[in-house]
Amino acid sequence: MADDFSTPVKKALADRVGHLCSNPKCRALTTGPQDDPAKAVNLGVAAHITAASIRGPRYDPDLLPEERCSPSNGIWLCQNCAKLIDNDISRFSVIVLRQWKTEAELDTKNRLGKTGAFSNSSDKPTLKIYDNVRISPVVPRVHEQSNFQVEEDRGPVYIFKKQDSHRSVEVPKSFIGSVHILGGGKPAILRLTGRLQWVSPKRTFDLFVDPPPAGPLGAYGIAKDIDLDYPRRVGIQGVSFAREERLPQLLMQGWYVYYDSDGAYLRNPGRDANQILLCNWT
Repeated sequence: MADDFSTPVKKALADRVGHLCSNPKCRALTTGPQDDPAKAVNLGVAAHITAASIRGPRYDPDLLPEERCSPSNGIWLCQNCAKLIDNDISRFSVIVLRQWKTEAELDTKNRLGKTGAFSNSSDKPTLKIYDNVRISPVVPRVHEQSNFQVEEDRGPVYIFKKQDSHRSVEVPKSFIGSVHILGGGKPAILRLTGRLQWVSPKRTFDLFVDPPPAGPLGAYGIAKDIDLDYPRRVGIQGVSFAREERLPQLLMQGWYVYYDSDGAYLRNPGRDANQILLCNWT
């Protein structure tokens, strides 16, 4: 028998993320009006992080039945993402789903009660095609000094092209916290509510909802602790561990911090020093 969520638990999971899909690459709105003014459409799913029954994806036999059907074991997703996570459990692990849940709830908490960064009001700054901008926060931080150009305005999103490469990135306007127009031909300063992040396996930039830590702690973004066998186990090639204090020197020699598909850099905590995973390809 499956340990299913109760109606109050489903409502709490949806409310805590503003009825948006918790997948940071989706964030689709999951509820809206029907033609009947007394009814609404719901496309959201209260999905189990660890399965409700023994043959389900990511089943954890150590959980009690009341834990399996508690809010802590649930994540709110659109129907497409709910199906996706159960069809690819090696990619969408318990760790990944819990990170999605935390980030989605934090994003909703940070937006709660705040006016959107863009509206139809004429006093809101807007960007035009070919405008130059600098974006922050970006990981690695050095790219905050890079110029991006507005390539397209697709209504709810901007397409920015990084001027020192052929790479483009799609940024939803809802992801933009502020735009500061400097004038005098200087690039506008665009501040994100999350972060623009280099992702090494895809060799491109991607968006994540949580900003990096401020100050020196956020110099390389957000860390994820791993064991030394992790690269071999997941098939990462062309990488090497290095002591954290050697990073500035190695980065000047052409090495790069390796950023995993979830946006985290990989760190092995040692007794006397942390070991950081580096790669020499971009």
